Amino acid sequence: MEHDIKVENAVFGYQHKPVLWIENLKIGSGITCLLGPNGAGKTTFLRGITGVLEPMKGKVFIGGIDLFGKRAQEVRSKIGFLPENSFPYPDMTVREYLEYWANFYGVSMDNVDRVLKMMEIEEIADKRSNSLSQGQKRRVMIARIFLIQPGLLVLDEPTANLDPDIAYDLMDLIVQLGKKIPVIYSTHHLLEIEKVFDRIMFIKNGKIIAMYSKDEISGDIYEIYKNVLRGGGIK
Repeated sequence: MEHDIKVENAVFGYQHKPVLWIENLKIGSGITCLLGPNGAGKTTFLRGITGVLEPMKGKVFIGGIDLFGKRAQEVRSKIGFLPENSFPYPDMTVREYLEYWANFYGVSMDNVDRVLKMMEIEEIADKRSNSLSQGQKRRVMIARIFLIQPGLLVLDEPTANLDPDIAYDLMDLIVQLGKKIPVIYSTHHLLEIEKVFDRIMFIKNGKIIAMYSKDEISGDIYEIYKNVLRGGGIK
């Protein structure tokens, strides 16, 4: 199943207050990087396309399936979502946490050992999460999303608190996945964006103000970012 993202006339918000408006949007395979100032609506966008936040109006489709409809679980179980700051279940060991999610995803427990090795966290498998460093917690959460073969990957500051070697290996993996599936990548680090992006989506004041492919962008991304936010396009 193709897990392209389609949003139709959607409004997202909190406590009945709208903060993000999307008229019509479609994103296919490739790495789409989000850029925008703090409070622009980037995290709300990520929550909306992963099923964490239901739109106040409008629809979100993943692979043609309504993300909040009767068949939602068919696609939700294929979404690999890495939020910026979230690590629940503090009393679980790392292994228990990953086993819990393997059961949720309906995959073999063999995948737990696979991702422990992949993220080089075998030695902390029996430690409780409330005793881990921030970097270790981040690696465990990345391990969780790779228990499955994701059809859609949504990443909020994926390299935060990671050692450089782990961060670069992860970015290389993301680049390879982006050749096959949609990847949404949000980060404040422009050097990361330069390494991975296929397109850049600019968000400001709760609206998508522009989206450009890699072929359309040349020059310094920071200068382009400043110019687009000022309404000047990619000159």
